[in-house]
Parts: sequence; C-alpha cells; structure tokens
Amino acid sequence: MRAIVCLSLLLSAGCDKATEPGFAEEPEVSRHTVAYLKSLCDGRSSAAVTQDITIRGFITGNDLYGEFDRTLVVEDASGGIQIAAGRSSLADDYPFGAIATVRCNGLTLCNYGGKIELGSAAGDYGAEAIPQEELPRHIRITLPEEGEKHRATPLTFGEVGPQHIDTRVRFDNVQFADAGKTWCDTDPETGRTVATERTILDAGGNEFTVRSAATCAYAKEPVPSGTGSLYGIIDYFAGKYTLRVTNREAAF
Repeated sequence: MRAIVCLSLLLSAGCDKATEPGFAEEPEVSRHTVAYLKSLCDGRSSAAVTQDITIRGFITGNDLYGEFDRTLVVEDASGGIQIAAGRSSLADDYPFGAIATVRCNGLTLCNYGGKIELGSAAGDYGAEAIPQEELPRHIRITLPEEGEKHRATPLTFGEVGPQHIDTRVRFDNVQFADAGKTWCDTDPETGRTVATERTILDAGGNEFTVRSAATCAYAKEPVPSGTGSLYGIIDYFAGKYTLRVTNREAAF
C-alpha cells in the first residue's frame, strides 16, 4: 500500500501534464456536488452535460493495482462517481488521495445497470472513455488542503444503500468464506485470470460479495485469512451491490 506521504512526489511528476493550459478555471457558481451532477441523469439512460458544472472530490479509485482499469472514482461529501478515462497508468497523474477538480461540460452521464457514470458518451457497456488527449481539459489534480484526508465510511452489510454507490467504505470484523482461494479464478482454457466474485462474512454470518477485476495485480494471490477489515468502493449493477477493493487496502 502506498502511503499518502508519497502523494506530493507523485503530484510533482504528474501535475505538469494534468494541469496544462487546457483546463479552464470555472467561476465558483459552477461548482456543484457529485449528487447534483448524477441527478441530471435521473430517469434517463444518458444525459449530455451542457452546463458549466464542476465537481471537486477525492480520488478514491484508480488503476494503481489494476483494480479500476482506465477508470477513476471521485468522491465528495455527497457521494461518488465513476469516470471512464481512455489511458493506462492513470495513477501516475491521478493518484489515490489527491483532489480532482472535474469540469463536466461536454461530457455525458450514463445510467448503466442503475449506476450513473461519467464519460465522453453513452456506450453499450456504460460510459465511453474520455480520450487521453482530452483528460487534461476536464480533470485537474491538486494536493489536499491542510486537514483534508479521505476517510472510508465504516458500514455493516445491511447499511449499504444507493447513497453509498461509488463511495469508499470499510467493513470491519469480516472474513472470507473462500479462504484458500485466490482473488480471481483462472480460465482453464486460456490460463488467464477472469473477473471473480468472492464472499465475505460478518460476525453474524451475513454475506456480502467482493468482486475483483481480472486486471488486479494480486489476482493470483490468495485472499486474506482470518478476521479483519476490508476497504473498497461500493459497486452496483441491476439490483446487486458488490465491494471492489481499492488501493489494495485490507487489514487482516
């Protein structure tokens, strides 16, 4: 796990690219919450953002460990949103824990399986990625201000609801029902890892699903044994909530 203390080093290497002149400053009146932005797509399959809307929040998901391939998750106090980004190695310029200011005008909101995403257009499988050359115009990163630090929301399984979609949470005193298995299964024909769901249990025996992307760096490693805390982003599709580990955070 990379410590936040490394964030300034990452930003010093990445800010030159992520803050190049393409990003236009917006008047304060354009600043809105993530929840407001997502509300523009309520009841619709997609919605083009044509207003000067800017959101600001922590980056709580990226591709540092391959967990969110070509994807950023940005969260403020009102909620979180997944942003499709058309480049690899996003974490180099958009590190976990940094503050992202996202200029949304010209982008599109997309309802995929009941979850609102942000990208360049609506596609068959969610929001289409913002082209690599367009990212600096839409997303700028800065260091958190003094005292600013994202803290995962501690939840029980039963407390998870729509307001937690694409937000970073923490489940305490849990254990994997699949102890001894790897995070991801392997396709016997190709030998490649595949996206896999595992089950965690709380002290009362209640279950929750953990979904790991085939691209995660630890796909072939065994899941943790014993009891501990698991951090991740709440995902949602077609009525089902899952947890996607972010920043490889597990304390067992």
